[in-house]
Amino acid sequence: MKLKRFFRLNNILLFLLVAAVVGTVWYYNLSNRHKAIVKTELLHAFRIIDSDWEISRREDILKLESPDLLVDNIYQSMDGPQAILNLNVNPDVSNIKWITGFKAEVFKEGTTTHNNDFLCHTNIDFFDPIHYKNLNMPRRINRQYPRLGTLSNGINELKFPEGFGFPAAQDEKFIVASRTLNHNIEDAFFKVKHHIEFSMEEGTKPLKPLVPKALVLLQDYDRDDPYDPDHSKDPNLCTPIDLKNHSFTSKDGVKLAAHWVLPEGQHQYEFEVTYQLNLKEDTRIHAMAAHLHPHAQSFSIFDMTTNELVYTFNCENYDEKIGLKHVPSYSSTEGLPLMADHRYKLILVTNNPSDGFRDMMAVLFVYVYDREMDEHLQKNNMIGMKN
Repeated sequence: MKLKRFFRLNNILLFLLVAAVVGTVWYYNLSNRHKAIVKTELLHAFRIIDSDWEISRREDILKLESPDLLVDNIYQSMDGPQAILNLNVNPDVSNIKWITGFKAEVFKEGTTTHNNDFLCHTNIDFFDPIHYKNLNMPRRINRQYPRLGTLSNGINELKFPEGFGFPAAQDEKFIVASRTLNHNIEDAFFKVKHHIEFSMEEGTKPLKPLVPKALVLLQDYDRDDPYDPDHSKDPNLCTPIDLKNHSFTSKDGVKLAAHWVLPEGQHQYEFEVTYQLNLKEDTRIHAMAAHLHPHAQSFSIFDMTTNELVYTFNCENYDEKIGLKHVPSYSSTEGLPLMADHRYKLILVTNNPSDGFRDMMAVLFVYVYDREMDEHLQKNNMIGMKN
């Protein structure tokens, strides 16, 4: 009996040893991004670091504090540890509420000041089946990618102009995903937290509704050998990064890359986004925010019909380290006109001084006046009334 127990214990120990070896080999063969995912899941699951989101609500603001995220490596854009939250932004009222802006800040442990170096992105997505069902507009479901916006390196806040907002229905469900960045500290070993805020106003205020449209600058690539690094030197092709998660289709249904290797030197990229705007009528842009990666110099929306710039964002990069120091946003009650019968394109200018690995994404979030939504809310007495 003792001998059987001894052999059983030996088998268990052998199994655990083999599992540990296999697990270690598997882990070290993962990409940096997937290592961060696994490591963060384990640290949170075993509660080695704080694993809970903190949520506080007032009438005019909704505040979120993320779990701890461990920065222990160089993390390029899209590679670092992240925290994800399923959030009900309007659980308590039968009226809509207005979202009038949002902010994301990252705090290194022991500090009280936002550190731009550690903000990769905060994505804010809404569940459009719930959003449009509860607003009684079901025919809009699955018509566009339901992202309210992204804040990222160099731009950590967006405010809509006075009198405008995004309508959040009762039980409005959001997904908030906030990822950490570290381009510069090689011997890093510290924790950070992401603080995210939504500015809110009561639905009794008759604001003008905005609808977000994400305009993505896309690049073609070699279908036979997409990840060949030499393609980054070809002006007509890029070397994509992670086509599984960062590719979209052109107006002709062709798959294109939204995340690519940035070649050394100065480059200009252009891509027509008329089909992404998908305008049914003339409207006006009242807010814009650009999601870019380091070494972006300028980002423009251009009217191809009139051959005129609509607007340009001039970016400021750090001189002494990698990172976007400042990416301006746009917010205006007057707004900028968009014509349904015009064609539009994005123009991105980059300047990469290094021959080391650098990457790029370029997405312009435009917030346009939603006349149809405005008339619908008023017709159905969904704004300007108390419960």
